Formats: sequence, C-alpha cells, structure tokens
Amino acid sequence: MALASRAVVELRSDATLASCEQAPAFSAFAGDGGLRSSGSARRQCGRGGGVARLAADTEAVPDRWRAGPAEVYSGEAQKALYLLKENPMLFDPAVEETLEAIRDQREEEEQKQEALDQEAGKDTLALRRRMEEVREAERARIVTELLYLKVCSRFKQLQVPLIPTLRGGGNVKFGALDLKGLTEDVYSKDALDLVREHLFRIIGQQGSTSYMGGLAVVQIALFQVGQVYAMSSLFGYYLRRVDARYQLEKLAGNFGAWGEESSETTASNPFAEDKEGADSLKDYIKAFGPEEVQRMTTIASVEAQMAMEQQVTALFGDLRVLKEKLVNALGMSTSEQEATRKLEQAIQNNEVESLRITSDDLRRLVLEAVAYGALLNDSEKQVDTIYELTPASSRISGALTGDDDDEGRYLPE
Repeated sequence: MALASRAVVELRSDATLASCEQAPAFSAFAGDGGLRSSGSARRQCGRGGGVARLAADTEAVPDRWRAGPAEVYSGEAQKALYLLKENPMLFDPAVEETLEAIRDQREEEEQKQEALDQEAGKDTLALRRRMEEVREAERARIVTELLYLKVCSRFKQLQVPLIPTLRGGGNVKFGALDLKGLTEDVYSKDALDLVREHLFRIIGQQGSTSYMGGLAVVQIALFQVGQVYAMSSLFGYYLRRVDARYQLEKLAGNFGAWGEESSETTASNPFAEDKEGADSLKDYIKAFGPEEVQRMTTIASVEAQMAMEQQVTALFGDLRVLKEKLVNALGMSTSEQEATRKLEQAIQNNEVESLRITSDDLRRLVLEAVAYGALLNDSEKQVDTIYELTPASSRISGALTGDDDDEGRYLPE
C-alpha cells in the first residue's frame, strides 16, 4: 500500500487555459459511492499548435473494437485477438486450449531433457540448456500476450474502451464515459472505499469543487502521468490480492471456520470480536506485519509483471527513457521547490513531453489504471490454474516505475 502514496502528483492549472470550458464530467465519488454527472455540455479546449486526441474521433477509437494500445505478435495471441473481436464467446475456450497445449509441450520437453541429460556431454548440455532458455522465453511471451488479452476481454465485458496511446504527449480528451464500469462493477464495497482514497490523493483535495467538477485543465510531464498510471496499476493489483484474502477470512470467520470453542479463536480469527474491524479493509491492512506487507505487495508472476509493463509502455513509452529526459532537462536541483520550478519551465519550453488534460480525464486515467491492475490479478489466477506461471522476484521492474538511482536530484512527484 505504501506505493500508492508515491503516485501523488501536484496538479497546477495552466493560466492560459483558464478560459477553457468544461467537458462532460463525473464527480469522483459521491458519499454513497455513486457517480454524479456535473454537466452535459461538451466543448473542446486547447492552445497553440497541439493536436487534441479525442476518444470519440475515428482515429482514436475505430469502428471495430480494439484490445488496448499494446500490440501482440505471436500467432497464438493474434488468433485469440481475432476471436475477441469477431466471436467473443469463443475467446476464453480458445485461450484455455492454447494454454493447455503450451503446458503439455513444456512437460514433454522437460521429460525428454531429463533423458538426454544422462547421456550428453558437457558441451552438449550447455547448448541444450541455451535452447531450452530460448523456448521458455518464447512460451513466456505467448502466455504474457494471452494474459494481456484476457485483461482486455474483461474491459470489453465491462463496456469500457481502454484509452489510446499517449506517446508524445499533447492535448488529450477521452470523451464521456459512465465510470460505473471502472468502479462499482469491478470492486467490492470494501475495496471501493480505498480506490476512492487513492483517487483523491492524486486528483486533489476531496472538497475542491474545481477538481471534482472537472473545470481544471492541467499540464503534466508525460513521465509523471506514466508513473501515476504504473503506480495505480500496482495499487489495483495489490488491492485485489488483499481484498480477496480479506473477504475469504471474513467469510471463514462468519462461518466459524477457526472453531468456536478454541481458546485461540481471537488470535487466529481477526473477525472474532472486532465486528467494526471486520467491515474495514483499511484496518485489516493496517494490522499487517512487515512480512505480510512484503508478500502482499509483490506481483506473483513474471508474466503478470510483463503484461503490466506491456500496457504502460504502449501508453507512454519507456518510463526510464522519459525519466532520463526529465532529469536532463531539470539538471541538478537542491530542493523540491527548485525542481518544481524548473519542471514548469521545461514543460512551457517543450523541452519534455507533457499532457494537457482535464481533471475528469485524469480521473478516468487513474481509475482505468487501478482497474487494469485488479483485473490483471484476476486473469493471472485463472491462467495459473492451467499453466504454471513463473514466480517473480520481490523487486518491481524499472520499466514499470522508471525508478533508477539518481541521488542528489529531485523529481517533483
């Protein structure tokens, strides 16, 4: 959960864009968890020579549904993508059949390898191991693309189009969308409260009518937006993982799964006495020890991590490259205030890629990112029941966060 706080960005409206009129907006979350429309008028706004990317334009959203901004290249994934577009009913069975075939192929190769290793010489063994590494990497790529398409399939079921690529920056406008498909249709009530808190930490103060009403137009470095998306995806993944455990333990506690007569019931069942705590996922997370936090805030498989990287890179480009551009533009800064001032100047001088985006569209971007992480966690579990995925290390890849060692330099969050 600590990663969520790193995704906080300080948004400032561009004074020259103050005259822009609002687009159709949905206030973030009402007190009851619902979404309320804040206006029906829709107008375009922008400045200079920037080209607005409208999600309603035919270029941004073609007549035929598109499965997210990332491309898939393997024959197996392209076949699955075709079915997802043309005959969605056959998509899941086809993916399962492909995963079973890849699993059987891997098991057969492992059996052959064991038999050959007993007779092969040293040089032959090294060559065979290298060939096996190549085949394993190819299998991982295929499974990653299928996993990515399964997440896209969930968005299609929710009737929520994934936003188009934002590479290069510029003006962006995604158009109107019922955000119910990114909130109430995805999460439990317990998890929805934490999604709301995460959103408010990024968008602005909860009581700010300008942010909640969609009037603010902000200009942000593309790297910052990409990092917010990546961190929000990680937050969604972790939240889904923790919420699944919370709901299971809550259900088990309600049915007395820990044993009604045991003297250790209170210690082993967190819901035994604290009825109020049983209704609070936030309190449940706060009770985690360091080892539990480490375990729950780790992407379980290499393939899921690659699928998340695939989405982030397709949307924004390589975050490490974007960060390096930003660091070079800022130079050496001795304080966060100085870095913020230099960043604003670099954006105005077009020295770094940036986005001009309304707070409504930024809200949608954040909610999509969180939902992507949550649905990736669901799809990962489904795939792992058929094809054993590769366990991931505890370290999150720099391709996801853009985080490298840059001591002595400040980057505004």
